[in-house]
Amino acid sequence: MSHADPTPPAKPFRVIIVGGGIVGLTLSHALQLGDIDHVVLEKHKEIISVRGAALVLWPGVLRVFDQFGFLKKILDSTTPLSAEYRRWPDGSVNSMGNMVQEFGRLFEVPMVLFDRQSCVTHLYENLPDKSKIHTGKKLERIEHTDTGVRVYLADGSVEEGDMVVGADGVHSMTRKLMWDYAEATSPGSIPATDKNIMISEFSAIFGVSTQEERFGLGPADSHVIFGHGDTKLLFTQPGKAYWALGYKSASGDAKGKASEEEVEAVAKKYADMPFTETVKLRDLWETRTRSGVLTIEEGVLTTWHAGRIVLVGDSAHKMTADLGMGANIAIESAIHLANLLHRQLSPNKQQHPPASTLHTLFAQYQKERYKRASIFADLSGKTTRMHAYQSLLGRIYAGYLEPLLAPYQLRSFAESFGAAPKLDFVPLSVVDEGAEGWAMGRRMMSVEEERKKKKKRMEEGGGKGGWSGLNYPNIQTDIVIRRRRNRINRSIDSQRLAATRGSHPWRDVIVLHHGPDFSQLHVGNCFWVQDLVC
Repeated sequence: MSHADPTPPAKPFRVIIVGGGIVGLTLSHALQLGDIDHVVLEKHKEIISVRGAALVLWPGVLRVFDQFGFLKKILDSTTPLSAEYRRWPDGSVNSMGNMVQEFGRLFEVPMVLFDRQSCVTHLYENLPDKSKIHTGKKLERIEHTDTGVRVYLADGSVEEGDMVVGADGVHSMTRKLMWDYAEATSPGSIPATDKNIMISEFSAIFGVSTQEERFGLGPADSHVIFGHGDTKLLFTQPGKAYWALGYKSASGDAKGKASEEEVEAVAKKYADMPFTETVKLRDLWETRTRSGVLTIEEGVLTTWHAGRIVLVGDSAHKMTADLGMGANIAIESAIHLANLLHRQLSPNKQQHPPASTLHTLFAQYQKERYKRASIFADLSGKTTRMHAYQSLLGRIYAGYLEPLLAPYQLRSFAESFGAAPKLDFVPLSVVDEGAEGWAMGRRMMSVEEERKKKKKRMEEGGGKGGWSGLNYPNIQTDIVIRRRRNRINRSIDSQRLAATRGSHPWRDVIVLHHGPDFSQLHVGNCFWVQDLVC
C-alpha cells in the first residue's frame, strides 16, 4: 500500500542581515523575539572583537536592552558616572556638571559607559539562538529573483531570503550593491549626491588604557576637553580609562584601516596634548591595552533602500562622537525596522510579500527615522566643531554659554530620549516607564502627533499661518538673550511665544534653547542655537 509524500511545510519569511556588529546583533535579538526567521552574515571569523572604542548608552537603548533581557547584567558590571568635567584646551577645569546623573534620576536607570567590545559581547552572549550568526561570510553579490533574493558569499555559499538588511557599517558593501541594483533597474533613483554625502573632516586616535594612581582620575568620570582644531574625550571606569582625540584630517590622510606605523606617528604627534591637569596623551598611550586610528565619517543618505535591500545604522547615517549618539541612533533604527516587520508578518509568518509591499514598508521606515537621524547627525557635527573651536561664536558658546544652558538642554534631551523607540511586542523587567523621563517623552510624542495632525488639516484646507505664510506651532522658549541699547541682558522666560502673523513683538532676539525635537527654526530675528554654533 503506497502513501503520498506529505506536503512540505511552507518556508517562512526570511531576513538576511549583512554585518554581525552592534546593529546586526540588535536586529537578531529583535527578530528572534518576534519569531521572524533570519540569518546574520559576519565577514570576520569572530563576533567578539577588540576593535572599537568606548560607547555611551542612553536611556532609550537601555530600555531596549531590558527587553532583550540583559540590562541587569550590564548595570551590575558597570559603575554609574559620578563626576562630569568640561575642560579648557590646557586641561584645566572649565566647569563641572551633573547632567548624566540627572538623566539617571529622571529615568530611574543610570547611563551606561563602557567599551564597544563589552556591548558586542553582551549582545552576542545573550542571544536566544546563536546558530543564526554565521561568521567568515564575506558578501560578494546580491541577486534579485521574482520572489526574493539570493546572497552570494566569498566562500561559495549562497543564502536565500525575502530581503537583505545592510548592517555592515559606514563602508557598507551592501550599500554599494544596492546602488548598483538601483542604477541597473531604475537609473537616477539614487541621487548622485548620496555617493559622496559621507564627509570626513576629522580623524581620531582612540584607546583603552590601564588607569594608574598618578593620573589622579576618579573611578567613574567623564571629561570633555576643548581644543584648537581638536576635541578630546576621556571616560573612566574602575581600573580603566577610555579616551579619544579627534583632530582635523589632512587632505592626504588614508581613509582605510591605519597601519601600526601610522597609529604610532599620530600618537607621537599629539603626545603632549593635555587631557587633564595631570594627564597627557603620552600617559594614556604608555598604559594602553588597545588603540587605533580611524576616520570619522558623518552624513545621512537621502535614500536608504532599493528593491529588497534596506540599510540600517552607520550604512545609512553616521555622526561624530562628541554627543555619544551614533550607536544609540543606529540601534533605534534597527528596532524601528523590526517593529514594522513584526506588524507586517504577525498575521502569517509564512507570507512572502511582493517587492512593492516591501518598498512601501522600507519607505515608511526611512520616513519615520530620517528626521531624528539627521537632527542628531547635524547636532553631533556642530558640537564637535564647537568643541574644536572652529568658529569664534562656537568657542564662546562652548566655553561660557553652554554650562549656563545645561539645565535647559537637559529637559530637551530627556524628552528626546524618552521618545526613543522600543519593541512593540516585548515587555520590560527592570525599567519603570512610570519614571518622569519616560512621561516627558510620551508628552513630547503626543504634542508632535497633534502638530502633524494640525499640519495635515492646514494642508488639506489650503490654509496658511505664521510668519512668511508658514504655520509654526507655539514654541516653548526657556532662555532668551535680548539686545537692548548695545548691552546684553539674560532673562528667563517660561512663557510661550505665540506664532502670529506680522512682525514679532521682540525685535533682535536670539533664542538660545532649542525645542524638544531639536528642529531648526528661523522666525524673524530669532534663531535656534545650532545655527549660532555652526
